[in-house]
Amino acid sequence: MRQALSTLRRVLVRHWPTLMAWYLAGEIVHELAIELAGFVGGRTTLGGLLILPIAVAARLISYVAMYLTVRPSLRHTKPAASGGLRGFTTALLASILPFFAFYAAWGMLDADRNEFLRIAANSALAETGYGTEALGDRGGLVGGGPLSVALLIVALAVRLLLGRFEQRLPVWTRAAAVYTEVLWTFMLFTLVGQWWAGVLGWISQRAGVDWLQGIGDWFAAQIPFIAGIWELGTWTIGAVTDVVVMPAAWLMIVGVIYGTTFDGRTRLHAWSDTRLRGGARWMIRGLLDRIESLWAAVTVIWRGGPALFGATVLGYALWMLLERAGTRGVLQIIGGHEELFWRAVLPMILVLIAAVIEPLRVVLVATAYDAIVASPGSHLDAAGSERDVEARGAAGTVGDGEHEGAVGVVRDDEHRDDVVGG
Repeated sequence: MRQALSTLRRVLVRHWPTLMAWYLAGEIVHELAIELAGFVGGRTTLGGLLILPIAVAARLISYVAMYLTVRPSLRHTKPAASGGLRGFTTALLASILPFFAFYAAWGMLDADRNEFLRIAANSALAETGYGTEALGDRGGLVGGGPLSVALLIVALAVRLLLGRFEQRLPVWTRAAAVYTEVLWTFMLFTLVGQWWAGVLGWISQRAGVDWLQGIGDWFAAQIPFIAGIWELGTWTIGAVTDVVVMPAAWLMIVGVIYGTTFDGRTRLHAWSDTRLRGGARWMIRGLLDRIESLWAAVTVIWRGGPALFGATVLGYALWMLLERAGTRGVLQIIGGHEELFWRAVLPMILVLIAAVIEPLRVVLVATAYDAIVASPGSHLDAAGSERDVEARGAAGTVGDGEHEGAVGVVRDDEHRDDVVGG
């Protein structure tokens, strides 16, 4: 524990200004991308949809950059296997799917879409003289129709092609791979979210739901004690989600960014090496690598043991307390003002406060990850963090297991040394 605190202090001293800069850059690009997407969406919804995912990507890029910035200062997390644009985009591509799941689960994806819709609708109505009959393909309305499905399919197809021929393409095309991955993932979560909202709407309209709600209202009115227990349970679930689930989710995301792998080769690797050949090897091996990487990142949550995870939860709870107390303190120092003042200034104040406090969360989670990897019983390794799944899959189509080892599969004894040696 003392070593983890020493690492936390050292990383903060070394990297806090850089982390602040990355966070501010991500927030600025995020806001500009939403404004631009809304402006374009007011004239063509398709154009707005092509820009809107960049807003989410801006935040993703800033967080990936922050975690990669602190990585060299971690004691037990080995440096990336490859650097530069290739290493950075590899980490981005690996983290897009889990980051979007986190982003959507906490309502941030809906918030971005709603802001885009507000800007696009206002722009479209102003352009058409506030006549809804002349809107046409404008206004930012994102439905589950052919346009959204076609955009998802085209983006996914382009992404697969870029991945298939990645070794023959210049490095800059990896930026296009990141964009198409972000685009199809954004459309997937948008369509799934709309489908789920429709399911919930259908359920809420059933007669049985109204009957159950009526029973609940009767109990709340007749027996206040029951209502109090219900409110306490609701508050407890929310608190547990914030204090326990949030740090667990961030540990998983960091595990993906750092390319966490299991200590040694798995049965999936052995099976794919002996059973798969040709194009099937490239497709299925890439999928298996993605599944294994995600599962290894998920196991980070408990591989350090209950004491280490409990310390992480406690640290995260203290961070939340500091963030809320700091925000309240700054607002109290500013004092009371007119509503127009707060509309103009409050968003900027909140971003500046987050720019100061958010690096602390990044360092806290990264330090916890480093301590977990260093645990003797974790059997996890971050040495292959920038392991390029696409490159290894492409190499596997023309080579054998020995060639494959040259591009990313580390032997068991090397993995064991990495876990404890850092």
